[in-house]
Amino acid sequence: MFFNMLAFELRYFVRQPSFYVTSLIFFFMAFFISSSSKFPLGGANVHMNSPFSIMLLTVTFCTLAMFLVVNFVASSAIRNSESKMDELVFSKPVNPVPYQAGRFFGSYLVVLIVFLSVPLGVFLGSQFGLLVGWLDGELIGPNKLMYYAAPYLYLAVPSLLVLSAIFNSVAVYFKTMMSVYVAAVVIFIAYQIAGVYFDDLAFRNIVVYADPFGSGSLIDLTRYWTVNDKNTEVLTLTGDLLVNRILWVAISVAMFFGLGKLSNRIVTKKQKKQFKVSAFVQNKQAALINSAKNYKSAGVSTKSQLIMRSIFELKQVIFSAPFMILAGVSIVTLMIPLFAPIGAYGTTNWPLTQNMVNVISGISGLFLFVIIAFYSAELVWRERQSGMGDIVDSFPVHNSVFWVSKILALIAAISGLFLVGMILTITVQLFKGQFNLELGQYLFRIVYLSILPLIMLTVLAFFLQIISPNKYVGMGLFILYYIAQKVMGSYGFEHHMYHFSQSSSVPYSDINGYGHFLQGAHWYTLYWGALSLVLAIVGFALWHRGPSQTLRTRLSMLRYNMSLKGQAIAVVSALVFVGAGYNIYNNTRVLNEFTTSDEFQDKQINYEQQFAQYKDLALPMVTDVDLTVDIYPKRRALNAVAKIKFTNTSNEPITRVLITSPQHAKSWDVAMAGGKIVEKLPAFYSAWFEFEQPLMPNEVREGQLSVTRDHTGFTDQGSDTQLVANGTFINNLELLPSFGYNRGLQVSDKFERRKHDLPELERAHKLEDSRYYTQSNFGAANGFINFKATVTTDESQFAITPGYLQSESVKDGRRTFVYEMDAPILNFYAVLSAELESKKVEHNGVNIEVYYHKNHAWNVDRMIESVQDSIDYFTQAFGPYQHKQLRIIEFPKYRSFAQSFANTVPYSESMGFITDLRDESKVDLPYYVTAHEVAHQWWGHQVSGANVEGSAVISETLSQYSALMVLKKRFGAEKLRKFLKYELDKYLMGRTGEAFEEMPLYKTQAQQYLHYNKGSVAMMAIYDRLGEVRLNAALKAFLNEFQYQSTPYPTTLDLLSYLKQDATQAEQNFIDDQFKYITLYELEMKDASVTDSVDSEGFYTVTLSVEAVKQRADGQGEETEQPLDELIDIALFSDDPENLLAEDFVIYSQKHQIVSGTNTIELKVKEKPLFAGVDPYIKLVDKDSKNNLAKF
Repeated sequence: MFFNMLAFELRYFVRQPSFYVTSLIFFFMAFFISSSSKFPLGGANVHMNSPFSIMLLTVTFCTLAMFLVVNFVASSAIRNSESKMDELVFSKPVNPVPYQAGRFFGSYLVVLIVFLSVPLGVFLGSQFGLLVGWLDGELIGPNKLMYYAAPYLYLAVPSLLVLSAIFNSVAVYFKTMMSVYVAAVVIFIAYQIAGVYFDDLAFRNIVVYADPFGSGSLIDLTRYWTVNDKNTEVLTLTGDLLVNRILWVAISVAMFFGLGKLSNRIVTKKQKKQFKVSAFVQNKQAALINSAKNYKSAGVSTKSQLIMRSIFELKQVIFSAPFMILAGVSIVTLMIPLFAPIGAYGTTNWPLTQNMVNVISGISGLFLFVIIAFYSAELVWRERQSGMGDIVDSFPVHNSVFWVSKILALIAAISGLFLVGMILTITVQLFKGQFNLELGQYLFRIVYLSILPLIMLTVLAFFLQIISPNKYVGMGLFILYYIAQKVMGSYGFEHHMYHFSQSSSVPYSDINGYGHFLQGAHWYTLYWGALSLVLAIVGFALWHRGPSQTLRTRLSMLRYNMSLKGQAIAVVSALVFVGAGYNIYNNTRVLNEFTTSDEFQDKQINYEQQFAQYKDLALPMVTDVDLTVDIYPKRRALNAVAKIKFTNTSNEPITRVLITSPQHAKSWDVAMAGGKIVEKLPAFYSAWFEFEQPLMPNEVREGQLSVTRDHTGFTDQGSDTQLVANGTFINNLELLPSFGYNRGLQVSDKFERRKHDLPELERAHKLEDSRYYTQSNFGAANGFINFKATVTTDESQFAITPGYLQSESVKDGRRTFVYEMDAPILNFYAVLSAELESKKVEHNGVNIEVYYHKNHAWNVDRMIESVQDSIDYFTQAFGPYQHKQLRIIEFPKYRSFAQSFANTVPYSESMGFITDLRDESKVDLPYYVTAHEVAHQWWGHQVSGANVEGSAVISETLSQYSALMVLKKRFGAEKLRKFLKYELDKYLMGRTGEAFEEMPLYKTQAQQYLHYNKGSVAMMAIYDRLGEVRLNAALKAFLNEFQYQSTPYPTTLDLLSYLKQDATQAEQNFIDDQFKYITLYELEMKDASVTDSVDSEGFYTVTLSVEAVKQRADGQGEETEQPLDELIDIALFSDDPENLLAEDFVIYSQKHQIVSGTNTIELKVKEKPLFAGVDPYIKLVDKDSKNNLAKF
């Protein structure tokens, strides 16, 4: 019976068109994804046909395959029920288990056969892409059978079995395909949302087992794979992936057999319920007839009909099973980020309303699209599908009642979901102690910026249903629209005038409110609202009324059904649509610049082709700046004039200077003695300045840089977020014209460079090239300067630049601040203007000031404490703080970073200020970030690196080390361990996506995962090896040698020479391992045992087995084993080291000589340990630090 049914299902589906259509869809999707470099599956430099790319594509298609499984497995499960053959079949002496199992596994086999089109598509697509030139030759590797077979067997086969069991169970239980489709949508959306947590450290141990598709296990297995690993490593069924596959296959089998046996009982219960309902109906018939005998028709107004019908339609929506399921799942998925939010280093933020609204809008998007797509079809076609259409149409009810009531019902249901989300987020806010609810922000942003576009989308969905021959075509058109919206941007249609119901973004900031962004949103709302009104009127006129009205018939009656009033409204709306469109076009493309991604890349290519030959042209060096800035916050305008002194530090006369224009400038100019601008090139954001009298070596001259910013109208994208009504923050590189070739305008993608015959990208000058030692890492024209500034702003605001306040005055509603710095600073400064609260304290002769939004006061004291602790530690360790003041200024969340200028630290409102520090087990983010930025006053401002590879080590890596030492002093080694776990994870993740090649740390080329994340781990490892006193002494000597020095600037070679002074040969080798090589360790606490009782001397005997491997990798991640013979920490704990609230739990911690291979260690301790660890404090770069700990 089993094999007969299996063969029957196979024969049945092979004859169906859906088998071939689905196979072709999957094949062509895999084919086109694999044939183009537009879809870099595994990251840069990873082959399109690599084992990793095939794995990734397989997992992705497994999630999409749930709709494939619905078509085959679920339809097979309920085919007998739908055809009314189930009672007839089971009246025969048929054993239900082999019968149902044969059908199930037959349809499952069909799914597996269809899914074979995916690896076939990858194979043929990658070869086709290479043949026609869509793929670079470097992106195609060798084809091996196991590259395709392993993902198919280990990922696709079990995952498709899981899906088959789930949907078979749903189909058997509910006996309708609609319930299965709803379940598929729910699982798909919930899975996409849950995927956000796959990479977070806090959830990884759960995800590897809980993910039914194996994606979590696969991500965990391949998380730290380098380019070389991704191109060569074949998937093996071991470890967590094996456990995951066995677990979910077992669950699948249990679901199938459990619900298979349950199905008969379910049918019986349903039948009994039906009999009861029938009896109920029979008992009430007489009463119904009697109540109808004396019924007299009463006149009912269209308004009352509309209200009654709207209520009826709303009930049909909200009380239907699909809506309740979708709504329930959307609420559950909304709760996940509310109660398990992910922040930097595992931190959480206070539940501010601005973030709560973002959570509601972000979660609801895909769910609401599905609801609109499904219910627009159900509402439009319900009467016709039920056979009641002609009867309903015969009632004396105006067409508008049907049309409007259905749209209103769906809008009301959507609005209800938002209301539930709003109530839930407010509850969370109150539960977490946030009582400033800002209900006005909730209502405006949700209703105007979220619900209103969805209303327009609803009108479009209804219109598409009206013009379609059936609801499936209408749903298909709406889904096609959705897909088109997603891909149009890739083909140059990026402007929001092409994207129905969408507008330019309206980011909200507590500091700046809605800012200037609402103007554009209003016009887009009018633009799309007018078009939606036209669609609504035309859709109303085309409404199905009467038997078998074709679209052509309804179009012929369009003008009649619209009436003169409707026609007038439609014409006016069309005119408004055109007029609003013209105004949007004028604002975004005429008054302001709009550039697509492709157009900008073309500009980059042309810029590099034309100007790269001048990148080493000698430039004037600015030595003095006297800046005057007049800021008009409400108008978002400013005038800036920088009077400068400059000199020629090169050995040759300067006759020509390439100028880069400032950002968002309406007009600008450069006037330098002895020359003038001879050519402006706005297409390249550049100009040529020529000296009529060449600037001779060491000659000093004066000049002036001037800029006017004055914004007119609104933009579609790329709006100026630096100059705003409250919270202006602009640095000099953004504000003023700059000298020299702009490397930021170069194309970074190496395949695009090759396609356009551009040379290999030089991300940084070679470390050994001493020609650039006289240039700072800010460029050839930027060194140390004498600085003063005068800033005028509105009377209600303060203005800050680096320096000390010399005077403050008010005149004619304008407030003027004069600043002057008492010592040279880097030519890197900022201008800020805002209306904020402030707190000021004095600490050891240093004035500490924090400027903050009145509702963001939680962590101000913690920041001040960090500044105090940092200045104290850095002064003692490296030398005195060079200023008498340090100011922290909060700026709007349009940008998310903190940045250190001389005695001035702008700090985004999105980080630090709003971090919730009540959970003491988490990393103290504002304390750490503040310490890092204060450290830059030494590393970056007192000593700055040369313009070569590794310069970021001197500024960023040393600031990381300095901040971590302050963190360690304040919170202890255990909190530092958690921080370093995140840093190690970020480094290992960062190297997997390297676009070119991973460099050793001392040659970092603007690779943040190196100089930030690896730098933290490497410096703490060296601290552990040398000790705090020796390491700080070496850094202090290095700083003293190069303090404020620019002839030459130091390099990492200089830094390493100081680190190695007085170090043993073993210590020098260790320092080289951290800086000069890509060194990796594989340390595992293989076994740990302890005696049950103490010996005669009162000691427990602990026996540990440690496996150890040391490797070095090249820039692509290919590893070579190295001999290991080093001192590494071994520790015993009485509590879990992951528990940061545990106290005094370290029983033993000493360094032991660890060699390659197996190391057996025997220890005697007074207290019985619960955990043992090798390198437990994350001091070495270990690719799998999870197995460093073992429980006894």
